[in-house]
Order: sequence, then structure tokens, then C-alpha cells
Amino acid sequence: MRICLINVPNTYELVGNDPVIIKEQQGIYPPLGILYIAAHLETLGYEMHVIDAQADMLTHEQVANRVLEIKPDLVGLTAMTFTLVDCKLVIEAIRRKMSVPIVLGGPHTAIYPEECFERKGLNADYVVVGEGEITLDTLAKDIESGKVNTSMPIHNRIYRQAQFIQDLNELPFPARHLIPTEKYYSVLAKSTPTSTSFSSRGCPFSCAYCDRPALGKGFRAMNAQRVVDEMEECEKLGIKEIFYYDDTFSVSMKRVTEICDEILKRGVKMRWDIRTRVNVVNEELLRKMALAGCDRIHFGVESGNPRIIRVMNKGTSIKQVEDAFALCKKYKIKTLAYFMLGNPTETFDDVKDTLKIARKIKPDFMQMTILSPFPATKYYLDWLKLGNPDVWKEYAVKINDDFRPPLWSQPTGIYSREELESQMRWFYRKFYLTPRFVWERIKEVRNLGQFKRYAFAGLSLLKMTLLPENKLKDSWGLRTRTGIASSAKPKAAIEI
Repeated sequence: MRICLINVPNTYELVGNDPVIIKEQQGIYPPLGILYIAAHLETLGYEMHVIDAQADMLTHEQVANRVLEIKPDLVGLTAMTFTLVDCKLVIEAIRRKMSVPIVLGGPHTAIYPEECFERKGLNADYVVVGEGEITLDTLAKDIESGKVNTSMPIHNRIYRQAQFIQDLNELPFPARHLIPTEKYYSVLAKSTPTSTSFSSRGCPFSCAYCDRPALGKGFRAMNAQRVVDEMEECEKLGIKEIFYYDDTFSVSMKRVTEICDEILKRGVKMRWDIRTRVNVVNEELLRKMALAGCDRIHFGVESGNPRIIRVMNKGTSIKQVEDAFALCKKYKIKTLAYFMLGNPTETFDDVKDTLKIARKIKPDFMQMTILSPFPATKYYLDWLKLGNPDVWKEYAVKINDDFRPPLWSQPTGIYSREELESQMRWFYRKFYLTPRFVWERIKEVRNLGQFKRYAFAGLSLLKMTLLPENKLKDSWGLRTRTGIASSAKPKAAIEI
């Protein structure tokens, strides 16, 4: 059986409440979930094809043309809530050219599986909920044998994962041979190409703004041997840096220490980048990570105000933030701090506390976002309990390209979208447009490619933070690879 998996274009990708011009400069990353599924199915004898429309800069019509050339027996798309418009356009383009079963997987299907079948929605034939490696194999076999077909009721065409994959060590390496490896990069990377990987799945924490608790918290991790084996495989492919997309890489500090020991024992020279929390690192671990090639750590700081941190159910302290960043500086590990603006009950004074902590810890990079209650998060579920409409569900059925993610509003402090956007610009300006930051970036430039990435990102920052408000109407909302999808002013946001 021939299967084609598609990473759809991001022409109409909702960027949430982040500045478009910041998002556009971050880089292009491999479709990791698709690659794990493709690799697993290849071991079972399937003929696998992957189309990464984002890396190859394909239009929806061009994606459909490639599918037509491949002539697959089954087409699979990753459905992210933020790429629903693009999913819909790809499906429509494929259906105009050929008749082939289409299956959707990804986070969106776990939250709104039935909506994926609606004529006004995505109009898929089948839906896979949960990790796709095993479930998609089951679906493919059922289609091939005639056990399931598109005339059956919707509930018979939703394939749910029976249980999480427990032993991640058994998974083959992602099928990077099916994608244009040389095209992937990150503005943060010192050299290219870069790639992404997972060394674990799941997260044991319960932050109010995160959907992981609803989608499955079960933490499972690969052992050190498996992680470093994949590093060596990436080295053979010419990959220079790996970005680990684990929800929380260092949940088990013992495991990370073992990974570092294995890297050092084998003499692997790969640079790597992780995401974790300030309360699951310590000095000995960071010292060992630095020796083993860890170049950057992304920390979710979110706020500099202890009360707001409690509102988020973050479970961290300001002291832990300060200690983690100080230790990273001691061992010369670069840091990226994530902050969030517009939390419930947050005032402008609370935002000032966040700027204070940002200046004190001096991360090498910073990203600020405006809080949007995403589907399945505690914030959003609490709002639904009050009897309010499920705006994300409505969007899943009536997909349109002028939808803007809702934001949390409160009667005091910073509450309008315009004020929040203005404060975000102010925060970026206060952090990035300083002699210290500019000088630090200049000092670390090692090659022309890195200089170009920093230069383009810097110009975007200047545009976003310094141009007058009336010149920035198109800096928020939908993005394309060449700019904003529409020059029209977005409709008024639904405020929560």
C-alpha cells in the first residue's frame, strides 16, 4: 500500500497572538510527527512518501499535483488548529484532481474529531486520534481489506489509540530521507542544516494555558543509548544541530545525565537545543550538559509576578528562574525565555514585574506572546463551564481565513487587544533594542549564514517595534511566507 503524508502549507496559518514578522523569521523545521509515522510504517512494508509544503514552498494546488504524481492509496494530513484553512484548501485541491481516501491526524483531531467530517469543515474521510504510528497502520489495513469505508457512520471512521506507545526505544529514527534535509534552519542555530527530534513524549505538569494535560500527560522517555544513536545518524546526514521538542526534556535529570555521559563517551560533536523548566535543572546537570554540547535551553518563565505564576498553575518560583539562568550563564549555555502577556487578573504593574525579571536574568533571546485560551486548556475549559460558546469548535466547523484567536479579557488593567499588542511591542523594544543585546549577538556571529539570519530577524524587530501603529495593521493575524495573507483590518476579536 502506498501512503502519502503531507505537511500542509502555512499560507494562512493563525499565528495566535504573536507578531507575524517575528514568527516569519524563526526558521523552517521538519514535520517530526509525520516522519516518525512514516518511519514506523516503512518498517511494516508500506511505500511511504512525504510532502513538506513548507520546506518546498508549495501552494495548495502544487501539493495536490504532487499527490497526483505519487498516486497513493491513502493520503494523511496533520491537522493543527492553527493550520485548518490550509488543511481545507489542500483537501479541496486533492479532491478536484483525484479520488483517494484522506485521513487526518494531529492535535486538532484529538479535541474536535467529529468536526473534521463536516462539509463546512475539513471533509476528511477518516480521523486518527492520538499517536499515529500504530493507529494509522490499523486504519490502512482496514481500508485495504474493506472492513471500513466512507459510507459508514462517522463514529466508525474515527480510529482512537488504545494506549500510548510505552517503549519509545523501539521506534525507528524519523524518516529524514523522505524530506529535503538541507532546507531546514533556525534563526537561533550557529550553522545549518538543523533538524528536530523527540527524546520523550508527554509532560507530568499541569500549566493552565497548556493543552497537554487534556491530550495525555503520560511521560515516556527514550534511553541514553537510543538518543545518542539518533544523534550519530543525524551527523551522517550532515545535520549540524538538533532541536529537541520534548515538552520537558529534563523531567528525569538522571536520564539527561546519562545522555550527556553517552555523548562524551562516543565523542559526538553535535550541538543540541532543549526545552525544559527552571525547576528540573541543577548545577551539576547544566555543567554536564554544557560539556556534552548543549548550546541553548528554552525556559518557560511566563511572568515575573509570583501571583500570576500561581494563576497559571506553573509551579515554579522567581528564585528558581534566577538560579537557572545564572547557572546557564556560568556554563555558557545560551537561553531563550518565553513570557506571556494578558493573563487573567494581570495588570500593567504585573507586566512591569515581567520586564524586571527579564532584565535581571538577561536571557540571550526572548519571545513574548499574548495569552489566548487554546482548546482543551484549563483556561478555556473554565470559560466553557460558565456557559460561553465554544468559539474554537465553531471555527473547526466553519473554517474561515478572518478568524482571530480569542484573548483573555478582564475588567481592569490591560484588557483590549490594541492595548495588549501595544504592550507587547513595548516589551520587545525594551528587551531587544539595547546596546547590550546587539553587541552580544555581533560577538557570537561565526559565518555569513548566521549573520544573514540575525540581520533579517533584526530588521523585523525594528519594523515591529519602531514603526507607527498605523503602519503595523498587517503585523498581526494570518501570515504567509511572503507577508500577510490579507491587508484588510481583522475583525474585532472575541474577548474572553
